[in-house]
Amino acid sequence: MSQASTHFQMEIGYVTNRVDLKLIFKHPLVSCLKQPTPQKLWQWQFSVYFHTRKENMITKSYFTVIIMIIGITCVGFAYETFEALCTTMLDLSTMNWNSEVPTFCNTTTKQYLLKMDEACFTFHNMNNKYTTQELEIWGQSSKCQECALWKFASVKSGNTAVLTVNTTYPTLFQVKQNEISVCNFSQHFGEFGQYSMNASIEECGEMELNTLPANIYLPLLWASVCIFFVLIMWGLKCIMQERYTPCYISNWFCSSNTTEASLLITETSSQQANQIRYRIRCLDTFRGLTIILMIIDIGSLNIRPGMELQLPIFVWILGASCVLSLNSQLRRALSKQRILYSTVRRAVAMLIIGLVLNSLSNNNIKTFRIPGVLQRLSFVYLIVALTELTGFDPEDNQRYAWFAPIRDIVCAWRQWIIVTVFVSTHVLVTFLLPVPGCPLGYTGAGGLEKNGLYRNCTGGAARLVDVSLFGNDHIYQRPTPRVIYDTTLAFDPEGALGGLTCVLCAYFGAEAAKVLLVFPANKQRIVRWMLWALVTGLFGGILCDFKINDGPIPINKNLWSLSYVLVTSSIAFFLLTILYVFIDVLSWWSGAPFRYAGMNALLLYIGHVFARPLLPFSWQPLASTHTAHLSMNLTAAAVWILVAFILYRKRFFFTL
Repeated sequence: MSQASTHFQMEIGYVTNRVDLKLIFKHPLVSCLKQPTPQKLWQWQFSVYFHTRKENMITKSYFTVIIMIIGITCVGFAYETFEALCTTMLDLSTMNWNSEVPTFCNTTTKQYLLKMDEACFTFHNMNNKYTTQELEIWGQSSKCQECALWKFASVKSGNTAVLTVNTTYPTLFQVKQNEISVCNFSQHFGEFGQYSMNASIEECGEMELNTLPANIYLPLLWASVCIFFVLIMWGLKCIMQERYTPCYISNWFCSSNTTEASLLITETSSQQANQIRYRIRCLDTFRGLTIILMIIDIGSLNIRPGMELQLPIFVWILGASCVLSLNSQLRRALSKQRILYSTVRRAVAMLIIGLVLNSLSNNNIKTFRIPGVLQRLSFVYLIVALTELTGFDPEDNQRYAWFAPIRDIVCAWRQWIIVTVFVSTHVLVTFLLPVPGCPLGYTGAGGLEKNGLYRNCTGGAARLVDVSLFGNDHIYQRPTPRVIYDTTLAFDPEGALGGLTCVLCAYFGAEAAKVLLVFPANKQRIVRWMLWALVTGLFGGILCDFKINDGPIPINKNLWSLSYVLVTSSIAFFLLTILYVFIDVLSWWSGAPFRYAGMNALLLYIGHVFARPLLPFSWQPLASTHTAHLSMNLTAAAVWILVAFILYRKRFFFTL
């Protein structure tokens, strides 16, 4: 075998699980080579297969070891997760397996039909009705940190109070008689359940369950069964289509045909020969999965995490895509002036579209909301693109020096300085900017927090910056803390100050893309991504003391705190590694159907916001249940995936 043929055999080893050797020799770029005999082709195929199996075994070993390290170091988060799972299992043990059927809560004045996440609690005052021993029921959601209790009802002797309680989080109760505490207890009610309790001035009785609550996890079970059934049918279709060839695991998910793998020859140095490059599918799949979760209402899935992951992961992927796109443009010898013009044009277009989407809910100029999701994405994209444009050099990826193992970091020292300036500005403004009537560095929700001591301090310095830049009437008027903490101030979760740490989140994604560009081997990429996941996760955990609402910088989604960005970036590195192994290394999954959504993610998000109130994307449910809302959201997600698939088949990809 000639030296050229041997070299070509080694090069195709990295893509043999995607591209058949026969198709490679038919490609115009390599058709000039001498065609091998069938026997020689079989020998090459076996050699490449053995090489790939060996590489995959090494990859699995590194992958397993690093997962064990991350699991050991994240004991704090694992403990809280385990505790939550135990609580969930205890709840499931007392639930029936019937579907959700709203029941009536019979108050003393009327019948009230319970809604989603509501239960009925009947409280009996067992004191002699001829006495004046009145009992008071005070309560508060356990989600409200250090909040004063609310007065639910006053119950006279011998009377009964019927209360409608929320089932999302456990409720803390206190029964009083003349300002003297009779008993304290906590109860996590089940949806549509009927509960009762007897109490007197001496003691409170046990909580009685009169009607079993609905199993709110049953819709998820049925949805999982339906999705699994669809996958089985899809796999059977693939087997029927490939009846004359072995049906590997990748065929069960209908991998796209081999013509999609783009065969590009690039010359980067005299030492590098022709290379076969293909599109990294895991990044498209990751983006598509994130955009589908942004479309689906997480509340309908009965999932109530301490932090939301969709938007920060989407920002993280935006940074990765920005670097890959910039590298492609520079390698095509486009001038930096032209790239700069294209970058600014995209950012401005994204900003304008975001403002238009905001006008759908309120087009009053006096109260028009200025910040938004696309507005923040446009800012982050502009900063990351300009930062990379000034300091990025594709040739740096091929320079081998003493810092070769970390050249993706060292060669980007200018960019890291700029990102550090943004993060430092965020931290200094957050903790050192004086806010009238609030303690220095306050980052709480205000309202009832701290027993109402800082009621008008919602968001601290972040809100003060937004009000100074946009005005109080032009920021979000219904912030999420209002439900739990009874806040009255406007606060925007996509405000200006949070955009500074958002740049850090995007640049972590850019770093993941640089690992792809600099290190060609699967083992190198996986090890570095997992190390990034470990480092960012550890630093984020230290800042929040490995708890959501603790530490010097607690995890706060609305403020985009530094710990929140570090932890979500760690999760993004980890998830990208898993997808890369299963999709691009082992080829166990083609990424479909989420990969189709990832190739038109921006179009799907804009279309979702525009078409959200229309059929078949949403409708008025017949009943206020998790089942109705889950079916509606899954239907909308399925329709958008179908739209993305049609656009993919027609080779239509929306870009700004």
